[in-house]
Amino acid sequence: MCFLKGDCLLCVSTTLLTRYVDECAQGTDDCHPDAICQNIPKLYKCTCKLGYSGEGKTCEDIDECDNDFNGGCVHECFNILGNYRCTCYDGFMLAHDGHNCLDTDECMFNNGGCQHLCFNTLGSYECRCKAGFFLSDNQHTCIHHSEDGMNCMNKDHGCAHICREAPKGGVACECRPGFELARNQRDCILTCNHGNGGCQHTCEDADDGPICGCHPKYTVHSDGKTCLETCAVNNGGCDRTCKDTSTGVHCSCPVGFTLQFDGKTCKDIDECQASNGGCDHFCKNTVGSFDCSCKKGFKLLTDEKSCQDIDECSFERTCDHTCINHPGSFESPLKIPTLLLINERDSSQLAGVLSKEGRRCADFPTHYGHFPLLTCNISAIPVLDLV
Repeated sequence: MCFLKGDCLLCVSTTLLTRYVDECAQGTDDCHPDAICQNIPKLYKCTCKLGYSGEGKTCEDIDECDNDFNGGCVHECFNILGNYRCTCYDGFMLAHDGHNCLDTDECMFNNGGCQHLCFNTLGSYECRCKAGFFLSDNQHTCIHHSEDGMNCMNKDHGCAHICREAPKGGVACECRPGFELARNQRDCILTCNHGNGGCQHTCEDADDGPICGCHPKYTVHSDGKTCLETCAVNNGGCDRTCKDTSTGVHCSCPVGFTLQFDGKTCKDIDECQASNGGCDHFCKNTVGSFDCSCKKGFKLLTDEKSCQDIDECSFERTCDHTCINHPGSFESPLKIPTLLLINERDSSQLAGVLSKEGRRCADFPTHYGHFPLLTCNISAIPVLDLV
């Protein structure tokens, strides 16, 4: 683009006049509603949100539950848009990891509703009665037994759960929901419909009762009901070292780290916080360790903690004259010769006396009379010619 300004013709590139447009901020992009718009120079980029798949302009929900691991849920997995949720069967509660299910102890609240005794079981609970009583049909209250005849008021009626008096005398036994009456018509067999069959994860009904199984990342405990994490999947959830034991995985941390309260996470130990890490001078914390260092004029010993003074006087040509070592430094006293020959003119030239090697000594007084000892420190500057 060109235009006249006075007698001059000015031309400007049109690219410089092009205004920068942020399509993402203006909402003029064509990204999918479930995508994130990222502005880049001259363009923009669409990326599907977590839980969705696609190239950004089209995005589809990912069904995390539709895989061999059931989304990682040990009981039920429910897919929701962009995410999923694990739930547990009755008698269980969701663990802190949001995937595993742990037994709920119903006896902890109001004694489970039992009149006498409450016994917690995996996924459920049962009420029992004290001596001289038997459990009523509601399986919670207790009835005092009778010794007269074979009826439901007699503790020896033989029914495992519910006792019904038959019209022609005698008793008929029934079972609570989730149980099946055994072949002897008295005992009750647990099924997967009650408390997940006493299984922590998966349950499969069989003739003799439920058979328990576990989610692929777990293994069945020796009790045949509970499930234990294994190191084979996701390192057992351990940050560092994982070891399989009879009670589940055991996590441990290397030297320089400490195991946190979750029993899985490792946190770096700041050794410098305790007694300066044992360092004589300086302590610097590092990931999993620490480093000691020394002040100027000292050296670190082989134990990597202790600091020892460096004897500078043991080095050649440290100073031309007498050398006195001090912790972390040294000095070289020097007497000025021919004091009586120095007049006021000469003394002004002696201000800032230097050794021949260029080592600077303490400033010399500019008045005639008192001349102190000079201390040599190593600082190379031009030598003053006093001729």
